Amino acid sequence: MAEYPIVNAHHHIGRGGDSEDRVFEWQETIAQVIDAMDENHVDATMLMPLGGENDKAVTEVHDQIHEATEAFPGRIFGITAPNPHMGTEWVQDEITRCVQELDFKYAKLHTLAWGVDPTSQVAYDFYDACVENDVPVMVHTGPHGMPFSVPGMLMPVAEDYPELDIIMAHMGGAYTLTQEAIFMAERYDNLYLDTTLALNMYVRRAMEKVGADRLLMAAEHSSNIPVALTKIDCIGANEEQKRKILGQNAIDLYDLDVAKQDWDEQAAPADD
Repeated sequence: MAEYPIVNAHHHIGRGGDSEDRVFEWQETIAQVIDAMDENHVDATMLMPLGGENDKAVTEVHDQIHEATEAFPGRIFGITAPNPHMGTEWVQDEITRCVQELDFKYAKLHTLAWGVDPTSQVAYDFYDACVENDVPVMVHTGPHGMPFSVPGMLMPVAEDYPELDIIMAHMGGAYTLTQEAIFMAERYDNLYLDTTLALNMYVRRAMEKVGADRLLMAAEHSSNIPVALTKIDCIGANEEQKRKILGQNAIDLYDLDVAKQDWDEQAAPADD
């Protein structure tokens, strides 16, 4: 069991109940997330709305996530994800509300689910709101969502917003685009790489080329938590590199106050 905090830095949840997400057609509850965290000894998870939450009703999911952060302090942290096509003023107000009132830690721009060009004016308005609220932005990258999800599309963004930390979700997500994401992160210090969907050998290459300081372990869904954790065990990382990738980088980047769990104590059998 790791003596350092483990943080799942990218996880989705929808409205709850029996309704599946309208884009990706899956759903899980806060209880399922917590159960999966406990089963896999994950100390904290960062929750964001699913991609199908593409209208102004996403505020309900933001509020649901906020309730979870209060029910599980130090274990659940919020991420805001309003669709920029809903209108610049509303989106900027919602990002501000989530950060300033709900203490959410970053914003997600879902280029695939919303059909957003990351170099467009609506995207730049989204980045402006992140800068104004002093939080990083995560941008979906990968072959699913092309051309808007190609890592190279973030080149002008990284140059135009040197003060903005940008996380490339899925670090390109596949062979050719993963290498492109690594090349991008080598070139721009404000680009970070998220390990969801990326193959082990490319996560290792990213660690070697970019360094462990800008890699973030994440699972995206509870069923993927064991895979996400095992992946970091398969890339030849030493304990210090694992400590950073598995949690410390997220803690530092997002200013998290994680409630480190005593897994040994929880695993101990009760006295007869």
